[in-house]
Amino acid sequence: MKRITKAGCAALASILLLTGCSGSDNNGNDSGDYGGIKTISTPDSFEGNAADINGDGSDVQLKSGDTYAVITIEGYGEITCKLYPEAAPEGVQNFIDLANSGYYTGKDIHRVVKDFMMQGGSANGDGMSVDSDPSFNVEYNSKMRHFYGALCYANAGGINGSQFYIVNNKGFSDVDEASFESQLTQLNTLIDELNGYLEAAQGDEKAYYQSYYDYYVSMKNTTASNLRALKERTDEINAKYREVGGTPFLDGGYTVFGQTVSGFDVIDKISEVEVELQSSGSEKSHPVQKIVISSVEIKTAE
Repeated sequence: MKRITKAGCAALASILLLTGCSGSDNNGNDSGDYGGIKTISTPDSFEGNAADINGDGSDVQLKSGDTYAVITIEGYGEITCKLYPEAAPEGVQNFIDLANSGYYTGKDIHRVVKDFMMQGGSANGDGMSVDSDPSFNVEYNSKMRHFYGALCYANAGGINGSQFYIVNNKGFSDVDEASFESQLTQLNTLIDELNGYLEAAQGDEKAYYQSYYDYYVSMKNTTASNLRALKERTDEINAKYREVGGTPFLDGGYTVFGQTVSGFDVIDKISEVEVELQSSGSEKSHPVQKIVISSVEIKTAE
């Protein structure tokens, strides 16, 4: 059985450091060249979490009628996040349904990376998906960005489930268009290589190559959407990133469906916890002391 080339493995390693003509889906939203990533259109009046209340990079605030989540972390406090059903209808409804069912109660924050994000909500507290997880596509709206405090879905191969993360980076680290274009070139080379293997393969070999092919195509879709999101960034969005911080290189590849409005001190405390290698041994991000989600409550602002 042929294996993926060393160059291909190197390309994958470099891409994983960042990891996520048009058609139309059944909801009339652009999907096209971005695979299953749905582009959610909103009116010009929709500001998303890019809203700048006072013209100075201020944080998003709740107004009457807004839906929000109160995420209580045992021993740390509450993180309150405004939700944006206009920009991520499936993502918000999924989060509300899971929260109201009590799913998140007792789940772990299993991954903490300082100056990046904190992640939780996996079924078994190990970051792995299970068959009973929800399954829906990434939703992208150009006004929902990975600012400090953004509430987002972790995904596997472009498919969201129950796991969410909150951006804890107060700095501004960016990627230029050339980096994404280079990644796309590498991915296209790998996909072409795999196409050749698939044509000649049979049986188990075919299944082996197909799994790699599907994975790389998903990465290509995510990277193409990352590049699109970068090109769609306005001067105002760039200014807010510089003011409040975040992880702009993730824009386009992951669903941003909420924004922290209070509890930034809780995010900061958690970002400072002692961590150890994950069970896979690939990343030092597993909290030494267990971090537990006491509850997630959904409320409406008065």
